Amino acid sequence: MKALKFGKLNTLLGIALMMILFILPISYTSFTIPNKTSNIEHKEYDIDKSEMAKLIYNKKIRKIDSFLNIHHQNINFQGNVLVAYKNHLIYNESFGYSNPKQKTPLAKDHVFQIASLTKQFTAMGIMILKERDSLDYNDPVQQYIDHFPYKDITIKMLLNHTSGLANYMWLLEHYWNKERPPYNDDVMDMLAKHRLPLYFKPGTRFHYTNTGYVVLASVIENITGMRYDAFMETNIFVPLNMEDTYVHSTAYGKNNHQHVKGYRQWGRYFRTVPPTVNDGTIGDKGIYSSVLDLFKWDKGLYENTLVTEQTKKQAFQSLELKNGNHYPYGFGFRIKESNGKKRVYHYGKWNGFRTGIIRFIEDTSTIIILNHTDRPYNSRITRNIDKILHETRME
Repeated sequence: MKALKFGKLNTLLGIALMMILFILPISYTSFTIPNKTSNIEHKEYDIDKSEMAKLIYNKKIRKIDSFLNIHHQNINFQGNVLVAYKNHLIYNESFGYSNPKQKTPLAKDHVFQIASLTKQFTAMGIMILKERDSLDYNDPVQQYIDHFPYKDITIKMLLNHTSGLANYMWLLEHYWNKERPPYNDDVMDMLAKHRLPLYFKPGTRFHYTNTGYVVLASVIENITGMRYDAFMETNIFVPLNMEDTYVHSTAYGKNNHQHVKGYRQWGRYFRTVPPTVNDGTIGDKGIYSSVLDLFKWDKGLYENTLVTEQTKKQAFQSLELKNGNHYPYGFGFRIKESNGKKRVYHYGKWNGFRTGIIRFIEDTSTIIILNHTDRPYNSRITRNIDKILHETRME
C-alpha cells in the first residue's frame, strides 16, 4: 500500500515537473531579439509561435511549396511569394532569377515595381489627410487643383473609379513632345488644355482608370506642399519600418536604388522592358517594394497603425452609385464577399511586373506575390493558394 502511494506521488511530481519545464521557456522567451529579416524587434516568444505555426500548418505549407515548384518548373514562374495564415507568416520563398540572362537567383528581399498596388498606398495617403481634417471625401477636386477642368468630380469618385475620366496615357502618348519625362503636374496641365470628354456622368458608373490616382497624388502634393515620394516616406514607409520601399518617377532622374527589372517572356527567354513616356507619373503606380515590406504594410493595416479602424473600414466598403447600385471596389482595393467572409485584394501589371496582394480579413491571412515577367500567372497561383489555405478544391 505504501509503495502504491509512493508511486502516485512520483507520478504527481513528474507531472508537476513537466508543467514547470513547459512554462519556463515561455517565461525565458520574454526577452527581445532583432529579427534579421524584417529589422523589426519582436518578442522571441512571437518567433517561437511563428515556428510553432509552421509545424501546425506543415501540411498546408508542403502543398503550397509543391504547387509553386511545379509552376516554376512547368511554366517558368519567376517571382517571390509570401503567405501569412491566421496572423502567422508561414511561407516566404523565391523562384527563378532576378536576372534571367545572367542566372542571378532571386532573393526574398529583392525589390519590385509593385504597379497598381501603389493605389492602396495613395488611397491611404488620402485617408490620412481625411483624419487630419485636411480634406473631405465629398470635396470637389477643383478645390485642390484649381485648373482641373471637371467641376463635378469629387475626391471619393477618384478613389473608387466612378469619375468617368479618360486615360491620361493616351494624352501623353499623343501630345507629349518634350525630351524630359512628364510628371503629374504635366498631366494636370494637359487635362486642362485638352479637356477630353468624360466617359459618363461622374458617379453613375464604375470604370477602372489610372488617371484618378494620378490626380489623387497631385491632390496630396497640393495640400501638403510635399512631393508625393516624401509624403509616402514620412507618413507610411517610416512608421511601418518599410526600409526597402520607395517611390520612383523617371521625372526625378535615374533610379539609383537596387531593384529587379521587368521582363517580357518569350517561351523560356526574357527581354528587358524598355522605359515608356508614362513612367514619370506616379500615384497609380511608381512604388517599389519587397514581399517582406508588403507584409509590414499588411500588418499595419490589421493593427490600424496609420489610421483608425473606422477610417480603414471605409476603404473596404463597396462603392454606391448615384442610382443606389453597388460595385465591389473600395479605396484602392477590390472586394469579394462569400459565406459571410470578406477578402480585399488588388493585382497590378506594369512594364513586365505583375503583382498581387489578397487579404482574408476574418482570419487575418494574406497572400503576396511579386512577379517580374509579363506572363499572367498571378491570379491562378493566388486562387490555388487560397484553396490550399481554406481546404477547398484546387484547379
